[in-house]
Formats: sequence, C-alpha cells, structure tokens
Amino acid sequence: MPLLTRDDLARQSRFAWLCLLALAIIAAWFWSRDKGSASIGTLLSGVGCAALILPPRERMAVLPWRLRALPRALDCVPPLGALIVSPGYGLGWFYGINPFDEVVHLANGVLLGAIFVALLRADGRPRSAWGLALRGAGFGLAMGVAWECFEAATNLIGDFTDTWTDIALGVVGAALAGWAAGARRWSAAPHGQSVSE
Repeated sequence: MPLLTRDDLARQSRFAWLCLLALAIIAAWFWSRDKGSASIGTLLSGVGCAALILPPRERMAVLPWRLRALPRALDCVPPLGALIVSPGYGLGWFYGINPFDEVVHLANGVLLGAIFVALLRADGRPRSAWGLALRGAGFGLAMGVAWECFEAATNLIGDFTDTWTDIALGVVGAALAGWAAGARRWSAAPHGQSVSE
C-alpha cells in the first residue's frame, strides 16, 4: 500500500494547506527584506507543521487512538499558530510597546485548548462546558509553564511580569476553547437530555 492514498489526501484539511502556503509566502517575504533568520525560522516551522499533518494518522496503528480520532479540521492549528507568531520575530513585534505578545499567548491558548478538548472528547462521553473549561485551564497552565521554562532556559524575551501574564493568557485561552466546545455540545443536545461530567 502506498504511504499516501487518494483517500488519505481527500481527508486533508484544505485550510491547513492554505496556512502552510501562507507561511511559505511570509518566509519568502522575510527573505526579500533581508530578514534571513526570520525567513529560515518561518520556513522550518512550516516544514515541521507539514510533517505533523501529512501522515495518514487515521490508519497509523502505532499512534494512540485519541490521536487517530483527532478531526482533520484541527490540522490547521499548528500552521495557524506559526502564522500568528511569525510577525513577532520577523517584524520585531515581540519587542515593541504593543499588545502583540499578549494576543499571541491568548490566541495560541485557544488553539492548543481546541486540540486538547478534541482529544478529550474523542471517547464520545458527554462533558459539561464548565468541566471542559476547567480541564482546558489545567492544560493551558501546564503548557504555559512549560513554554515559560523554555523561554527562561533559552533567554528569549520578557521578565517576571511577562511570564505570569503569558501563562494567565494561555490559561484563559484554553479555558475559553473548552467552554466553547462544551457549550456547542450542550446546545446540540436534544431537549431534556442531560450533559453530565
């Protein structure tokens, strides 16, 4: 059997591939503006994102079942996250007096929370919006702390105030993703059906 079949390609998210194309265009634009490191970083992030979304995970038995069940619509999350971040490094927006860093952490909290909630809901068990929001917040906290430890270890940007606000925004974003997913499920439940934790 070929590595990628026609059915595998048909399942791919077109929006995810549009995001990858946008990353390639941004990398070329950075290169044209003599921002070589930003260009290479953007291009490498696109290659990494493609490596995540291209494999036919639905039929890869070695992967955990929840990962195989992850909806293909969420394949856009890694390249979309990279697109959101790219102006920060390529145009220096992380280093100016602006809310860009805060927007990035909130948006990426929402994106990561959406993936976490989809993995959690793969078992089909009904969960309340508040329960998903709390789980999303816990996941956002873990991811935020891990990222800030990485930033501290690599001497990226920010001070103590930047660290705790970044974590808080990631927590809020992931909690919002959980609550939105649960609220949508609640509104879709038949009248009178309970949605339990």
